[in-house]
Amino acid sequence: MNARKIDTRQNRLNQVQAKIAARRKDLAARGLDAKLIEKDSTMRHLLAVARKVKRSIKALQREPAGKQAKKPSKEAAQPKAKKPPKEKKPKREEEAPAEAE
Repeated sequence: MNARKIDTRQNRLNQVQAKIAARRKDLAARGLDAKLIEKDSTMRHLLAVARKVKRSIKALQREPAGKQAKKPSKEAAQPKAKKPPKEKKPKREEEAPAEAE
């Protein structure tokens, strides 16, 4: 599944909308009115998924077409400049304890 393609997202949206229609039909057959159908937890979940997919489709439509297909090449990336080595601190000379003579 190529998630970066609008066609794939559109297919997913069609699947979710079909599930929403089937759920509405099932709940209406049970005798629930429109308010209770919208409060159904499964319905709310399906509607949230549909909103999410619609947002992703809009985001993909805003991107330029070339950006969807191209990945950044390794050649285009410039090598990072090396940092100069850190200067080492001189070790503190430890004084030997004076021996009592």
